[in-house]
Amino acid sequence: MDSKQNLAATVILHGAWWATTTATVLAASLAASTGPAAAQGGGPDLAVNVDRMLTDIDILYLSAIAFLIGAAMVAATFLVRQRAALSGENEALRSDLHQARLEADARTALLLSGDERILVFSGSPTPEVVGQIAAIRQIPTDPGRFLIFADWMPAEQVALLEAAIAELLETAKPFRMAIDLDAECVVEATGRTSGGLAMVRFSVLEGLRKRLDELSSSQSRTKATVEAMQHLFDQAPLAIWLRDRHNRLTWVNRAYATAVDAPSVADALERQIEFFSAQDRLRIARDLEKARIFTGKLSTVVEADRRNFNVVETIGPDGSAGLAIDVSETEQVRMELHQTIVSQSETLDQLATAVARFDERTRLCYYNAAFQRLFDLSNAYLETEPDHVALLDHLRTRGTLPIEKLMRSEMREQDLAAYRATEPTDTMWHLADGRTLRVIATPQPRGGATWVFEDITEKLELESQLKSTSQLQRETIDFLNEAVAVFGSDGRLRLSNPAFADMWGFAAEMLEATPRIQTLSDIAMAKVEPAQGGSEQDLSEVSRGWQLFCEQVTSFDEHGRDTLRGEMSLTDGRIFNYAIVPLPNGLTMLTFSNISEARAAELVLRERNDALEQANRIKTDFVQHVNYELRSPLTNIIGFSALLRSPETGPLNERQSEYLDYISSSTSTLLTIVNDILDLATVDAGIMELELSEVDIARTVEQAVDGVRDRFEAADLRLSIDLGDAGTTFLADGHRLIQILFNLLSNAANFAPAGSTVGVRAWRHQGMLSFEVSDRGPGIASEQVEKVFERFEANPSGGRQSGAGLGLSIVKSFVELHQGHVEVRSTRGSGTAVTCHFPLDGLLPDEEDGSSSRFRSAAE
Repeated sequence: MDSKQNLAATVILHGAWWATTTATVLAASLAASTGPAAAQGGGPDLAVNVDRMLTDIDILYLSAIAFLIGAAMVAATFLVRQRAALSGENEALRSDLHQARLEADARTALLLSGDERILVFSGSPTPEVVGQIAAIRQIPTDPGRFLIFADWMPAEQVALLEAAIAELLETAKPFRMAIDLDAECVVEATGRTSGGLAMVRFSVLEGLRKRLDELSSSQSRTKATVEAMQHLFDQAPLAIWLRDRHNRLTWVNRAYATAVDAPSVADALERQIEFFSAQDRLRIARDLEKARIFTGKLSTVVEADRRNFNVVETIGPDGSAGLAIDVSETEQVRMELHQTIVSQSETLDQLATAVARFDERTRLCYYNAAFQRLFDLSNAYLETEPDHVALLDHLRTRGTLPIEKLMRSEMREQDLAAYRATEPTDTMWHLADGRTLRVIATPQPRGGATWVFEDITEKLELESQLKSTSQLQRETIDFLNEAVAVFGSDGRLRLSNPAFADMWGFAAEMLEATPRIQTLSDIAMAKVEPAQGGSEQDLSEVSRGWQLFCEQVTSFDEHGRDTLRGEMSLTDGRIFNYAIVPLPNGLTMLTFSNISEARAAELVLRERNDALEQANRIKTDFVQHVNYELRSPLTNIIGFSALLRSPETGPLNERQSEYLDYISSSTSTLLTIVNDILDLATVDAGIMELELSEVDIARTVEQAVDGVRDRFEAADLRLSIDLGDAGTTFLADGHRLIQILFNLLSNAANFAPAGSTVGVRAWRHQGMLSFEVSDRGPGIASEQVEKVFERFEANPSGGRQSGAGLGLSIVKSFVELHQGHVEVRSTRGSGTAVTCHFPLDGLLPDEEDGSSSRFRSAAE
């Protein structure tokens, strides 16, 4: 780059010098040409020439200046281009230099990384030392001291090394030599040349001598081992052989020679007697070529008997080696074991108890059908032979087993604890679905364990139920008012409650000692009193008391025992019902129920019932008598009232006619009440008979309406009748049906407000015919609805007049005689609707005696 810059500067200077020289020459020429003329005194022409010369000089100077500028620009352009080219070359050189330094550093680091030291001879007397040998105290680390070989090498080794280095430098002859520093440390020196350099490399061979001794000892031991193994193989009861690379026998043991009927090992080798057939040997050769080892079962004839052998043959460095193990007896045992296992498996598959066996690797190797059903495992999953931990994890993932709140290591330790146990373990598993399993794990001698899973959920539930039932029975018996005692077949008390002790006056401590029943009669505070009256058999049983109880408790009857019941009285006045109940397993239960208060109450009730029956008879007789006696005067009064109205008796004044109307109205009302009372008495006596016939519904309703028409007109009431859904006829007592409708209409006329409408509706539905009479009266309070059917229950509130209170009672009685029922719907202030429902499928006979005496057809 500097040479190019100098060249450019020289070009510029030469151009400037040339331009200056040219200008000078031109000036001198002009001066020479004008000089003589001026000397001659040329006048005006001289002045003109001088001006012309001056003009020419200016032109020359300007030309020179322009030339100088152009030359300078050319030189500057050339200089810039040369400078750019030189700058690029400098960058390339710097990059090459940097790369060379990196490679040099890498090579130096590579040399320094190894545990060795290199001497590099490049023409100078002192070589360059590269690398380091660490951790060897005999070898100095300082390069200067390292080059003084006599300080750390044996003298004879120094002389040999220096001679070898000198020959390497002179003739480029490489060398390799070992330098023994001591018994444990050997340094290897290697010299060679590379181009114009000579290098000597020093590396440590640690323990070389020791390694040689070890190899020698190992060879001796190996030789002794081979001899011992050969001797052992000769004594082994299995055939062993060695072959060379050409598949010829090179060594066999005595068992091999015996198996092939050779008199000696040497004879077997000499004649190359083979143990197996040619086909089997070809199979072995093919497997050795593929896998370099053969394992399999082969059969051959030995001592006139075909036997099975497990054969193993493998390829070695100089041939192959093989052995044959006689497994004929083992195969026989295995076959028998397999048959036993199959038979056992078939038996276990029929069991309801789940059984699973895990091998020494804790993998599932057997399970019965109950195990698969118990945990609902698929065949595909069980065929994978999962290990014990994986199976439990699978069951926990599916939700069969509850998830343990333990760490993974703790869970694994817990799951595999049974495999390390020396005795069978018995645990309980509580499944997530509520089942409880009794799990018995039995470790096997060769590893693994057999697991038995017994579902005891039902057993535990039964035990719990039995315990709860027993406890409940015990508590129930203890809190019973009846005295209870249970005796065994030996007569000893097994169970009793406090009421039993209180009844007989026994001490609780004495009963806890389970006394015999024969001794209880003597220590009982209460005694049995002989009963008065009754049959001879009852008197004898009760009089015997405890003797009867003893006989029933301790007796044996092959045909079974029956429950014996009776009643007895104690000397303190109490009366008890007793029962002797035989129980299973020869147990007998005695129960005593105190009926003293019941007997007293029964006596009082009987006396009261007798009094009520007598009063009822008196009332009935009185009602019948009074009704009969009242009918005759009423009939006479009605008859005479009719005669007074007839023209034959003469005319009546207005007041007499009014009084006669009052008499007729009162007698009619009184006759209605008397007839109602008589009908109710007839119903109560059970002698009321219905005259059944096909009743015309429309005509019956019309007749009932005619009976109350005058009352409706007097009260300004309207009547609405709807019989569109009722049909034409049905089976009933027409006279009683008219009475029912008449009483309902009379009740509605009494409570319906003036100007309102009373509705009569009839319809059929669900096998029933219903009649409904509704009004817009004041209604009935909810608490009074049930009382409206009671006799003599009159509620004058909101009514025009108060009656005897028998109308609705008669309605209810007559409807029920038709085996129907009455329904009342009423809201206070909104009116009342009374509905009578009659069955359409015929009247049924009386439920008590099965007869139809209360019904009589119209034909009769």
